[in-house]
Amino acid sequence: MKKLLTYKLLILFILFSQKAISSCYSKYDWATGNSYQVCNNGGSTTIRGNNFGTGSSWTQTQNSNGTYSGTDKSGNYYTGNNNTGQYYNYGTGKSCYGKGAFRTC
Repeated sequence: MKKLLTYKLLILFILFSQKAISSCYSKYDWATGNSYQVCNNGGSTTIRGNNFGTGSSWTQTQNSNGTYSGTDKSGNYYTGNNNTGQYYNYGTGKSCYGKGAFRTC
């Protein structure tokens, strides 16, 4: 009985894992050497990037409301908002506000 329950749980885990994996795809940019994994999470999209030549990696999650957050190639956490132009990097202290020609950093 215990083995049967274990097998059922394993099958359910595999089925749900496959569904989560199927919402992701990979891209490679030959010009820059960057590779990307893009995952649709329902209300957000997560992009993980890396460059094997330089050894750098980064990640960003873009939310459907225009906000985003991630880590840059140095591992610094940042947040921003595409609607307002706001950006703040917690590791470097860099902040930006505004959009287009009115954007100041």
